[in-house]
Amino acid sequence: MKTKLTLTIIGAFQVLQSILYTLFADSSIDMMFNVGEEAGQLAVMFQYAITPAFLMIGLMFLFSRNLAVEDAKKLLLALIIAYLPLFGSFYYMASSPLTQMGLPDFAIDFVMFGLAVFTYLKPKG
Repeated sequence: MKTKLTLTIIGAFQVLQSILYTLFADSSIDMMFNVGEEAGQLAVMFQYAITPAFLMIGLMFLFSRNLAVEDAKKLLLALIIAYLPLFGSFYYMASSPLTQMGLPDFAIDFVMFGLAVFTYLKPKG
C-alpha cells in the first residue's frame, strides 16, 4: 500500500480523535466508566491532557506524507511498536469492573494497527 495514503489516513484519524476527545470528554466518560463524580472529573481531565498527544501524532504523520519509503517505514514501525503495550492496556481496561468498555470499542485502533503493519510489510512509493 502507498505509504503516503497510510500516513494520511492514520494522521487524519489522530487529528480527528484529538478534536473528538475534547468535544465529547464529559459525555464519553459517563459512557465508558463506572465511577463516581470525582473519579469522573479526573478522567475528563485526563481526556483533555491526552488530546495534544493525538494531535502531535496526527500532525507528524500528515506532515511526513512525502517521506521516502524507508523513512515512512520507520515512522510506521514506531507506531506499530507503540501500539503493542497499548493493546495490553486495552485488554486491562476491557476486563476492569470500573469500565463499560470491551475490545470492540477499540476496533478502530485494531484497524489502524493492521493498516500500519500491512503498509510496513508491503510498502509502495
